[in-house]
Amino acid sequence: MTFDVSGDAYDNFMGRYARELAPAFADYAGIRSGSAVDVGCGSGILTEELASRLGAENVAAADPSPLLEACAARVPGADVRKGAAEALPWPDASFDAALAQLVLHFLDDPVAGLVEMGRVTRPGGTVAACTWNFEEMLLVRTFWQSARAVAPAAPAEQLEVASLEELGELADRAGLEDVDASPLDVSSRYESFDELWGSYQRGVGPAGDFCASLDPETRDAVRDEYRRRLGEPRGSFTLSAQAWALRGRVPT
Repeated sequence: MTFDVSGDAYDNFMGRYARELAPAFADYAGIRSGSAVDVGCGSGILTEELASRLGAENVAAADPSPLLEACAARVPGADVRKGAAEALPWPDASFDAALAQLVLHFLDDPVAGLVEMGRVTRPGGTVAACTWNFEEMLLVRTFWQSARAVAPAAPAEQLEVASLEELGELADRAGLEDVDASPLDVSSRYESFDELWGSYQRGVGPAGDFCASLDPETRDAVRDEYRRRLGEPRGSFTLSAQAWALRGRVPT
């Protein structure tokens, strides 16, 4: 399991980007009042953002991984339950909005996940999801390029859509109306390359899991290639990232 890790480990690796993304994504979804569920909540970064806008008593969250415990601790008062995006543990029309941040590319069937999010959202409510545009997500893209340069059989990490238009088509196929797809840009600053590389050593996500599986010599070779591809950074530096986001309305 690539997310059988502590909340601190996740926050140090991907959470630093998720923290920047959460308010932009919540704005994009139009979250200002009502109730909302965070689907695939992980350590609760988006859940916390939703609670700051709606009150914890109006927010729910679900995740199948042990990160759920970190979410429950981060947002006391939220309705936090174990569950997968394709089988959410709430009745029909329970929320005014359902959001999934950085989840779609982990689902075997993203459309099924969006359909299930629509089921727990009231008619006229909003379903929104976002995932990395991996071509513009330097943290992950450069890692996998480096890994494949050293170990050509290394896997890839991506959503099987090639454009924003194709992402929007997932929402159309899920039966949502008034569909929009847009980019959301964020970044994260590192004090050193060692700080960046250290975040991979916690085994978080597919990249961290793959890194942990390597023998020390191969891991060091990937590290050196990663550093080279980033321009041999000395001192602090910033990595940019872009998410693709979609939103749609549940039919009335």
